[in-house]
Amino acid sequence: MSNNKKSATLYFDESGFTGNDLLSPNQTVFSYASVESSQEESENFAKYLLNKYHVQNGEIKSSKLLRGTKGKKLVDEVLERYEGRFKVMVCHKKFALSAKFFEYIFEPALSRSNSLFYGVNFHMFISNMLYLELFLKHQNAEDIFSDFAQLMREGELEELKVLFKGSSKDEPIFLKQITEFAILNKEAVISELSSLEGTMTGKWILDLTNTSLFSLLGEWGEEYEELIAYCDKSKPLDDDQDIFNAMVGRKDKVHVNYEDFKAPITFNLKEPLNLVDSKEYYGIQIADAIAGAFAYAFDESREEDKYKLKWQKMGETHLSKTNLFPNISYLDMSSPEVQLNTILLRELVDRSRKGVSLTENMGLFIHFIKSQLEESPMKII
Repeated sequence: MSNNKKSATLYFDESGFTGNDLLSPNQTVFSYASVESSQEESENFAKYLLNKYHVQNGEIKSSKLLRGTKGKKLVDEVLERYEGRFKVMVCHKKFALSAKFFEYIFEPALSRSNSLFYGVNFHMFISNMLYLELFLKHQNAEDIFSDFAQLMREGELEELKVLFKGSSKDEPIFLKQITEFAILNKEAVISELSSLEGTMTGKWILDLTNTSLFSLLGEWGEEYEELIAYCDKSKPLDDDQDIFNAMVGRKDKVHVNYEDFKAPITFNLKEPLNLVDSKEYYGIQIADAIAGAFAYAFDESREEDKYKLKWQKMGETHLSKTNLFPNISYLDMSSPEVQLNTILLRELVDRSRKGVSLTENMGLFIHFIKSQLEESPMKII
């Protein structure tokens, strides 16, 4: 018998939406918030705040409120009121693009044995390596990311000719290997991208809304037997709800390995998503305030103040486990796992050059390298 609570009514909204443009210099963080509340409670509390803080236009909008101290006080009061009853997904957009790069460049060629590579965090190694090179502003890395973003945004397969270009002599070794892997396996990439042409998934392929909503619903589904979801209207959700419709009335629990925990990929929606107007549904306004607070808290370009520090601290208990943040511990060469992944990348490039299977006996190869590294770790200079 389930120990979950029976039912939850949830409200969702975002902050930092730029659609498929994950390289926007003005919005570096995307935040998607969820809050458990009844319509009556959220309406009464929102009206109280609007009156207390003399908010113009009669709507809680964090984008405007966070510009001044009074507005920050209002947002902080929301977080205190709903502490323990909200969850937030925060994505560093450049790192999110790094993860998308792995998903659409590496994964199609490795699809037969995806679990092996995820099991050793190869995806985190590649994503953080790409992010690091972008962060250090190696020009070729910037070119690769910009070309990739344009390719995915516009769906023009001819842009692959720009993306898959030769490596420059001063290009970092790992980036050379990543680029070469992409060139040698471009047919798998083309096939994957072609399958998305004309679909709604392809239209919003880089947007983070659906992914964030799905992750948060999965986490709420661990606590409640059934969920009712109200979301602020958005183009990505308007265009594609198939994956959410598949969860209506679904009561089985399925999980996948994600880093060091099992992430839920099923949940039970009582009814299809409700896409509503925030002016009429005050729970959406509450979610907007929460999303804005966490976008503010994790935006590195913002100067520190007491609210930013306080909200960052609240993130320890309210952030989703699947947030997309860079973590360069996945590049620590003193780690046996990172040493394994450097060898694994080289092996994949070597196999690609030879035109042999990328996945055949890969489990045995990984097991062998692990045992070798246990006996004789790489010497780190």
